[in-house]
Amino acid sequence: MSTGSMYQVGDRRVVSHMVPMVGLLKGAPLRSPLDLSFAFASEQTIDELAVAAKMDPLEFRRKNIGDARWLGVLNAATQAAAWTPKVSGTSPGGGAVVSGRGIGLGTHHVSYGAAVADIEVNKRTGVIVAKRLFGALDAGQIVNPAAVEAQIMGQMIQATSRTLKEEVLFDKEGVTSLDWMSYPMLRFGEHPEVMPIVVQRLDEPSSGAGEEVMGATTAAIANAFYDATGVRLRQFPMTPDRVKAALAART
Repeated sequence: MSTGSMYQVGDRRVVSHMVPMVGLLKGAPLRSPLDLSFAFASEQTIDELAVAAKMDPLEFRRKNIGDARWLGVLNAATQAAAWTPKVSGTSPGGGAVVSGRGIGLGTHHVSYGAAVADIEVNKRTGVIVAKRLFGALDAGQIVNPAAVEAQIMGQMIQATSRTLKEEVLFDKEGVTSLDWMSYPMLRFGEHPEVMPIVVQRLDEPSSGAGEEVMGATTAAIANAFYDATGVRLRQFPMTPDRVKAALAART
């Protein structure tokens, strides 16, 4: 689902491995358990291809998009954000706090999600702040647009928390993240401004609106980090320690 219908890719090979859980880990529900990882990897790859082609990431996607509905959410999110074309990462700021903007596409099952993220990165502390998010969702015929807008906002805030902070930690004995006091999570004062956009498709059957913009949000934040710094992060959550290590490795 990460690139299957999004882009016109001539050759594709997907390899997956089953991880045994019995006797090792206890499984539990999690919204979009794989979608964030898929989009974090695949959409950064798309942006890297755009950089290699010296193209604006939006224009690169438009030239390679594989489905009109993917193009619809992509256009809706970028139009709401008043996207300005440029090659990503070509003009990172020189100060201690730099800003960047990124795009991402993503899904969970059958709906279509797109996001634009505006972030700031403090290069001294390694802290990333998501300032503004624009999220577009095509879930076919939307019966209650206000409810779907609320879903988009919740998805994007939770995805921001998981992208920047949330991580279950382990030692050799088991899970060490045992309470909500020590588990890192986005706080109210850290929430980004979110603009939800519903792409209405009256001629299409209704489909899922619960998780489809989450992967897109993670990808957009990751691509915005590259735009701000000229450095790629290959692992999330994008914690201050990982940010500082990535910036130090470049220099």
